[in-house]
Amino acid sequence: MLESKRNNNMCKKFLCLMFILIILSACTISNDKPPEINTPIPENHLGTYISEDITFIFVGNGETVSVEFSERYLDLLESPPNNTDYTYTFTWYDFGEYRYDGATNLILYHTDTKTSINFSLDDSTSYEMISINFPIPDDEAQVLKRVSN
Repeated sequence: MLESKRNNNMCKKFLCLMFILIILSACTISNDKPPEINTPIPENHLGTYISEDITFIFVGNGETVSVEFSERYLDLLESPPNNTDYTYTFTWYDFGEYRYDGATNLILYHTDTKTSINFSLDDSTSYEMISINFPIPDDEAQVLKRVSN
């Protein structure tokens, strides 16, 4: 009889532990995918966007941007190609291309040198403005404002 109670207690403990593990695993299940945005897809950036340290000139095809970095940014980025064209992609974290009004990153890629620069974006990225939070630590975001076509 003592053996039966012991087995019964162990069985209860095991079931309790399994229940806790199931609850914990359910709490950690994640929906890791970009959020759905139920508005029309915004138009591609076009024209010149300027901040203190960066100038972007978008040609409007959603793929190519001419980039000019300040000396300070060139130092921080370890001297990437400057005053040249890059391809660009707005992404949602590492999940791939995403529309800029919901993107978390802007990736520039220089085809000839295979240079890739990944900028973190602020939530306020729009057609009129691109707000970059990286790479200057403890500084205000770089806000590139559209100044012309």
